[in-house]
Amino acid sequence: MRLDRIEIAGFRGINRLSLQVDELTVLIGENAWGKSSLLDALEIALHPSGDKPQFKRSDFHVDHVLGVLPEQQFQIILRWQESFPGEHKARRYRRFKPVWNGTNAGCRTLDYCLSATIQESKVSVRRAFLSSQGDMIEHENSDALASHLMQIHPVVRVRDARRMRVPGQAVTKDNTRLEQRLDNTYRRLLMMPGHVNKGEIKSGLHAMRQLLDHYFAAYEHDRDPYPIHAPGALAITHNQMHPLEAVAANTSNQSRLVLMGLLSAFVRARGPKQLKRNARPVMLFEDPEGRLHPTLLNQAWRLIQLMPMQKLLTTNSGDLLAGVQLDHIRRLVRHPTETHSHQVPSHLLSQDERRRVTFHVRFHRPSALFARCWLLVEGETEIWLFNELARLQGYDLAAEGVHLIEFAQSGLRPLIKAAKALGIEWHLVADGDMAGKKYAATARGQIEHQPEGARLTVLPDRDIEHYLYNNGYEPLFRDMAGVTAQQPHMNDKRIIAKALKRYAKPDAALAIIAYTENELKAPIPKLLRWVIQRAIGLARGVG
Repeated sequence: MRLDRIEIAGFRGINRLSLQVDELTVLIGENAWGKSSLLDALEIALHPSGDKPQFKRSDFHVDHVLGVLPEQQFQIILRWQESFPGEHKARRYRRFKPVWNGTNAGCRTLDYCLSATIQESKVSVRRAFLSSQGDMIEHENSDALASHLMQIHPVVRVRDARRMRVPGQAVTKDNTRLEQRLDNTYRRLLMMPGHVNKGEIKSGLHAMRQLLDHYFAAYEHDRDPYPIHAPGALAITHNQMHPLEAVAANTSNQSRLVLMGLLSAFVRARGPKQLKRNARPVMLFEDPEGRLHPTLLNQAWRLIQLMPMQKLLTTNSGDLLAGVQLDHIRRLVRHPTETHSHQVPSHLLSQDERRRVTFHVRFHRPSALFARCWLLVEGETEIWLFNELARLQGYDLAAEGVHLIEFAQSGLRPLIKAAKALGIEWHLVADGDMAGKKYAATARGQIEHQPEGARLTVLPDRDIEHYLYNNGYEPLFRDMAGVTAQQPHMNDKRIIAKALKRYAKPDAALAIIAYTENELKAPIPKLLRWVIQRAIGLARGVG
């Protein structure tokens, strides 16, 4: 059974949130947009202890427009779904028989609800299971069922890398000998990597193997485990090497250090209480990039991906995001009344479109996925030009959340479709030639319920260079082309072509900026000023 959907209303920094989760889900979003509140909700609702949680007033969301109401409540609803049809018949799930719901895509579902109400400083907490219609199922043992669910599917939260164990930190008395052996090897690798012999590493790997078998429960079912990357990817026997152990056995001491650090962090994160043998933890990784060099981060990410359990991860790292498939990314955007979760559905993009977005955005511009607005431009000149023109107007596009993307190679349609799916605002600047008009037609087909000017700017000239030439920059282009005043009959097309032949486009763009700053007598051309202000307005939420 795996977690399928999370619904939260009125909890801490979240007014309302609905989130679909996969076997691997990566959350991105700005500060104070609800990522930590979401992890807190999961940690409380599925604490390994199984105890009924206690809450205080600060756990209830406060709408600063309405203020603190005399009665407040919140709900955390977790929908679970069978990993394969018939899984509900397994021994660990038999006691849930009265609360299972009908099938969804051939698999049954289970809806667990944790709710709390505060009235006159008194907080009442209720744990229950819901029907497929959302009504509470009356059952005399709802609390016992909830505790059982928390114990067989507990949340284990691993904080960011800055909170990994420091050398010399004490091992709690509740740790087993295996955990102590792993911890000792990890500490020696951290402090004296050159002094750790092969025997110690082998012993540490053996302890790691046993901990993996115990806590991650990769071999409990006689059926194949739920596929993470490909069917049968984790269908291994006791005689085969565990995927994580294989990684550790074939990499450097540094990689083993990262792996043992992750497992050590896992052991600490689960708390003093031992997990049940048949537990299937849901792992929460909070900003694993903290204080990790990109190489170490990639190694850690490789190991996290191999962990045979459901994982939910938050990150602010473009390096890490470059390794995540598009459909696993969830972008949280906070609005006045609710927090939206945006994702690129697997069916939205064709295989070719997905390849283009993956190569041109996820691999080469992963930071663009964190942007508030994409300013889509045709060529290299615009990339240099708009950044510098914005600076001259007192704006910093990066600080405003505006990311410039040259779309000529990746294609325009897949970029707009991806931006819309992820909740990223976009604006296109198209040339006035035939190709630009085709791009403009593509953009018009993607505009919904908005004026065209909000999404599209078509230059009145064939390209940005001709537009500038006709709006105050003719002396500059003549100078770059080496055309003197004694050659008055040379037309603008030949002058611009000659200038760009003598100057590379980046150099030409920098020359345009220098001319704008030092010699241009008039203000920056109105249309370019408007484009920059429109992109910043979209990024700030002014539609």
